[in-house]
Parts: sequence; structure tokens; C-alpha cells
Amino acid sequence: MAASERIFAMPDLGEGLEEGEIVGWLVAEGDEVDLNQPLVEVETAKATVEVPSPFAGVVVSLHGAVGDNVPVGAPLVTFASPGDREGEGAPPTEAARTTPPVRKLARDLGVDLARVAGSGPGGRITADDVQAARGASAPVARPSRAPIAAALERQAAIPQVTTFRTVDCSALEAFRAGMGVSPLPVVVAALCRTIASHSGLNAAWGAEGIEERPDVHVGLAADTERGLVVPVVHDAGSLGIAALRAEIARLAEAARAGSLTPRELTGATIAVSNTGSYGSEAGTPILSPGTSVTLALGVIAPRALVVAGEVVARPTSTLSCTFDHRVLDGAAVGRALNDLTEHITSTERLEDLPR
Repeated sequence: MAASERIFAMPDLGEGLEEGEIVGWLVAEGDEVDLNQPLVEVETAKATVEVPSPFAGVVVSLHGAVGDNVPVGAPLVTFASPGDREGEGAPPTEAARTTPPVRKLARDLGVDLARVAGSGPGGRITADDVQAARGASAPVARPSRAPIAAALERQAAIPQVTTFRTVDCSALEAFRAGMGVSPLPVVVAALCRTIASHSGLNAAWGAEGIEERPDVHVGLAADTERGLVVPVVHDAGSLGIAALRAEIARLAEAARAGSLTPRELTGATIAVSNTGSYGSEAGTPILSPGTSVTLALGVIAPRALVVAGEVVARPTSTLSCTFDHRVLDGAAVGRALNDLTEHITSTERLEDLPR
């Protein structure tokens, strides 16, 4: 390798995943690329993502063909510094007019995107355009569950336990309605506040034992056509409820579109699953890679509760907390859940959360 050449290795595209499949190159050898310019589409068990260039330079060689599985850490692209090679870059490709899921759909259906007229903004090709080009009745290939299954098997090997707490959500419902938000960003804000007093929730089991982590990055389970995806709200502990709401909505939309970046899929220190969004009352969530706790929020619905010695109907939810027993024990999690419950059942504590 020449002294001026640099090798970009396959990055970690989601903790717990060991490789990614090349589904489309967005550059060619000889192209001059800019910092953060998309280089290649890679498919993992979680999403199809565009991998950006970590620096500017000229593409000397591409390591891998479409369909190849490239391990994390293996060479992906070799670059030369700008000016080391002559020649103009390759002309723009159809990638500029489509999203990764649309390109994958076209490959599955055998549609040549060069022959498809885009009906979206700026001539962007949509999934409907691809279906129309192929025929509306054409079947769509379902993504393989094998990579997801392999990742889940690795996670299931962790000694994990689930505990439950039934919560009166009367104060939460009134508070979030007043702010015009769903319960999720409020619960995430309350969880971050709880972690400040119970740092073990944000810790991890590492080579040297328990590792404390000061920054809170919350993975949020999202249901998509590709299956479960866990985008990450980075530095969630520094965000107020309004900012959390906006970031959660942005990540959910990117997850559905299959346009999450590698950074948006990695780095979670704790995870939250809103199982109530599809009516589930409670569950036993599995741990997400890199985390020691997954909190599931069950559906908020009227249930009979005993209040001041009387049975009354109150909006109620069941919190399910799965934890890594190597990092936490039941007593520690129980105390943390007590604190979290106080944060979301007390009007005073809800009012104290960052807006």
C-alpha cells in the first residue's frame, strides 16, 4: 500500500452484529469523494444503511462485490489522498434519486431503476414507482430472519431476569396531555432522571467486570417492515421532553424508511420498548446489545386499583424491566423502579422534569 493510501474498514453497524452484506456500491474506483459522502449500501439484520466516507480522497479500490458479506473490521475501501490520482469521478448514479429500501425493493423485483420515472419530489423514485414498473401484484421478498435470530441467540446467553411494576398513570396522562406529547418521551426523561441516582442501570459488563458509563444513550425499539430496529437517542440525559419527542419521531421515521446511519444504530447504554403501542399489557423484553437494562412500557388502559381503601378505575400501565444479573441484582432494580415510579406518578416530580 502506498504511503498516501488509507484503508477504511467495515464499521460496526449495530452492536451485536458481526458482518454486513454489500447491496450496492455508490462510488467507483477512481472517484474522488468528499467527507461523509455515502460510499456503499450495507444490509444488516437491523437495517439497510448507507455507510459514509470517514475522509475525503480518491477511491483506489473497493473490497467486495455486491452480495458479499464483509466482517466488521475487514477492509472495505482503499483511498488515496485528493490529487494523488488524476481523472474525474464517475457520473452520478441512481442512488441520488432513491432510498436504500427502494433500491432493495428494485433488486428483489428485478426492476432496472434507470428505466423508472420518479413521481416523488425532485423526481425521486418511490416504492410505488418500482411496484408500478414491475406490476402491482409482484411478490416482495421478505428479509431473512437468520441474522436477527443469530443476534438474539447471543443476547439470550446473557443471564437476564425480568421484574414488573404496576403503575397508576393518572398524573402521567394529565401531564403529557398538557404538553401535547405521548407518554414515551416523558418516561424516557423520567428514566434518565432515575439513572442519575441509580447509575447501575446505565452500566455494562465488560472484560474487567462492571463498567460505569456517565452518558445516557437510549435505544428505542421500533417495529418496521424489516423487523425490530433499535435506533439510539444519543445523550438523552441532556435533552428535555420536547427535544426527546422530536428526536424519537425523527429516528422512528428514519427506521421505517431504512435510512438510519451507523451512528444512529449503535452506542445504546439502556433500552426502552413501548410495547403498549400495539396493545400489549406486559412482556419480558430481551436485552439489547451493549445494555444491561431494557424497560418495556405496557399499554396505558383503565384498570381496577385500590386507592384509599376503595376500588377505582385508573389509567394504569405495567412496567417490565429486564436486567443483566451480572451487573444488577433484584434489590437494586427494585429500588430503581421505586424511584422511576415516583417520577411518573407524582405531579410534582413530573413538573420537575426538563421540558
